[in-house]
Amino acid sequence: MILWTNVVFEAIIWKQNSNYRVLSNVCVSCGVRIPDIDFEIKPAMRETYGLFLVTAGKGIFIIDGIEYPVKRGNSVMLFPYSSISVKIYPNIMFEYKWVELTGFEIAVMISRTNFSKSRPVAPEIPVESLFQYFDVCDDNSDTVYAACRTNGKVLILLSYYIQYYPSRKSTETDYIMQARDYIERNFREVSCTVKSVADKVQLDRTYLYRLFKEETGFSVIEYINNCRIGRACTMLNNTNVQIKDVALSVGFSDQLYFSKVFRKLKGITPTEYRKKHANETTL
Repeated sequence: MILWTNVVFEAIIWKQNSNYRVLSNVCVSCGVRIPDIDFEIKPAMRETYGLFLVTAGKGIFIIDGIEYPVKRGNSVMLFPYSSISVKIYPNIMFEYKWVELTGFEIAVMISRTNFSKSRPVAPEIPVESLFQYFDVCDDNSDTVYAACRTNGKVLILLSYYIQYYPSRKSTETDYIMQARDYIERNFREVSCTVKSVADKVQLDRTYLYRLFKEETGFSVIEYINNCRIGRACTMLNNTNVQIKDVALSVGFSDQLYFSKVFRKLKGITPTEYRKKHANETTL
């Protein structure tokens, strides 16, 4: 038995404050299926992604010839140009929902999950009533508001997989984003150290050092010092604050250490920097 709706969105353009915006196609179809016989989607028939959620019982998804036993709570991702068929166990109920998705934005979001062609099955996502987010298609699909609702539902649905079933690379990038955000908000504080950054993102310092260096090209302490010295340069250029107070205001408790770091990054001392830029201003 199949209960389904089918929606094909043309790109919808509307005008708002003289700016045109486009809603890209995201949802092709969605529905629920309770198989009573085996069925098959032949390969190369779809250029779309298929996301399935098992809502009752258990069965077997066969993707590109490989069998994947699944049970209630499991999710399955079908990638474009893959073949899929389903086997059911005798006298065991098997029900699942699906949503068929397309578009560049969808591909990017799915790449942030841990799904891959060799790893198409996800464990249960700890979100109450996740199944309701599979009901993404709207009957009034030719309207702007329906397309907005559908896009929103799809984004919410995929956000849960990004949150609870993230790719390793996605997780690493998130750690670095959190670390950079913490540094940029707190570098003026003396307490902003490599240890405080590692504690904030809850990573081992050695592991954080490797990830941060790979992502930014700087070590954590180099990034902190660059933020501090950049701010110090602004203060030296635009204020008459004493050097020791500049040092303290950008996170250095020791003026001599501040001068050492400044010289290492800028090639001259803070005093020389201030004089140089003061002379340039008067020329």
